[in-house]
Amino acid sequence: MKKLAVLLCVLTALSLCACGGSAVVIEDAKGPAPTPGTDLTATMPGTAPSMPEDMQKQLLEDNRALWAFTEAYESPWFYTFTDLDHNGRLEVIAASTQGTGVFTYANFYEVRADGSGIENCYHAYAEIEGQDDWPEIVRDSLPCYYDRANNRYYYACEGVTRSGYAHQYYAWYALCLKDGAAEWELIASKNMDWDEQGTESVVCRDAQGNSITEQDYDIAVERRFGGLERSTLQLAWTQEEIPYEEDVESGSWMDEPAIPAEEPTGPQVVITKNPSSEALAIGGKTWFIAHADNALSLTWQMVSPDGFVYSLEETMAANPGLALEALEGDTIAVSNVPLSMNGWGVQARFDGQGNSAVTEPAYLYVGDFISAYSGVIEKYRVAYSSGNSGSMEYAWNHEISEMISYSGGVGYALKDLDKNGIPELIIEGMGTDNFSEQMAYDLYTLVNGMPVNIATSRARLRYYVRTDSTILSEGSSGASYSYFTVHRLNGSTLEETEMVFTNADQNASGEYYTGCYYQQGHSETLPSEKSIAISDEEFRTRVEQMESSIYVPPLTKIY
Repeated sequence: MKKLAVLLCVLTALSLCACGGSAVVIEDAKGPAPTPGTDLTATMPGTAPSMPEDMQKQLLEDNRALWAFTEAYESPWFYTFTDLDHNGRLEVIAASTQGTGVFTYANFYEVRADGSGIENCYHAYAEIEGQDDWPEIVRDSLPCYYDRANNRYYYACEGVTRSGYAHQYYAWYALCLKDGAAEWELIASKNMDWDEQGTESVVCRDAQGNSITEQDYDIAVERRFGGLERSTLQLAWTQEEIPYEEDVESGSWMDEPAIPAEEPTGPQVVITKNPSSEALAIGGKTWFIAHADNALSLTWQMVSPDGFVYSLEETMAANPGLALEALEGDTIAVSNVPLSMNGWGVQARFDGQGNSAVTEPAYLYVGDFISAYSGVIEKYRVAYSSGNSGSMEYAWNHEISEMISYSGGVGYALKDLDKNGIPELIIEGMGTDNFSEQMAYDLYTLVNGMPVNIATSRARLRYYVRTDSTILSEGSSGASYSYFTVHRLNGSTLEETEMVFTNADQNASGEYYTGCYYQQGHSETLPSEKSIAISDEEFRTRVEQMESSIYVPPLTKIY
């Protein structure tokens, strides 16, 4: 990012030594920090270590006694190396499925952050189908759903348990590895029974125990995770056989080859256009358009305000009078929209040979929101009109962003940042220079139907909306004092969730330098007891991560 590079160059030039001159090792949440001299440097909990992948695999192999199956009745069994939580540390999953009851047992370990060994990720108290019975995890591929806002990866897997021929129990689960613990989330279940006459009965329930249809069970995973980014995890399982002693003596036992992983059969689907949110009156109509490369089919989906995914037919049945029609040209028509659709999203799922991809939801804001924000929009229209030309003096006098002087035009977008059904107003420049690119000039929300300012960008304090609906602020109060803060909207207030910043420090020799810090939450003074010293490299990395998800909304031109 140009603005980051310029800022850091200034900071470095005015500092006697950058951030103390050495990386600070941070203690991991699951264990002590690495000792000096180790090749594996843990930074903040959950970040990737520097241990190469081949060394991690060797470490897992060296600890094979912890996770390998050893009894002949557990044969055959399988194992695979993977990185489910994308933290740079490999896991090994070893699994064995046995008996007519289809019981799957598994061992699950991850490389420690300090590289000193491996740790158990699965605990017996996490009961699933039965005590220690996993869903059938040994698959060549698993669908993966990424929750970007919470940085969590979910892997859907179905399990089955049989009790004789007359009873079968099916269940959809999602596996999520987070903070060193493997968690299974129940999505839906299906009980199938047959009486003595062979009559079948099926009872399906959701995760809360409510009755659902068998069709609901079949689409339960897509409904739960359809709003998240989707990909496919390929797993390369190695098969192991454990012979009985008598088989060894007779020479009848032989090794089986590894099961090859299923490779993608075509190019990856890539989203090239996300649909744009729309505000419209009750009974109004609009269109949404999305595009993707390498897609073979398109399915339009609706996302409820609480994040569940519905088909077009289900949505229309729940909202009488609403009309949804998929058209040619990757377009969906929406008409006769009732107030109950306020806050609903529209998204496109594209399927191809190599993978599936889902667009960001475009939201329907049903109500007279544009009129509610009309006063703010009018201030910006006048700011660029004849006689004002985007002057700073006009901005100061009318309490709008002085950044208008850096662009030749301005536009607005609506986005519900706190998911309360009221869209926030985002004002951004159009045709801007590099300095003000992607910046939100002003952010407003509605309180009792009246616009209330959330944030206003200034020369030394700039705001950016991110894809997960958080807001990034970048500020400076001098050459050695800069801060990058992630906020969440709570009502009409921005609350800090995490930040990195620089501060003028003095070392033991009395020399001044620019120190770099990370902290979670808010602090009145910087640095505080919450602050953790970090290296200059980690500072740069964290800022780049914060800036990587800046959201650029499609703008409606004001002037």
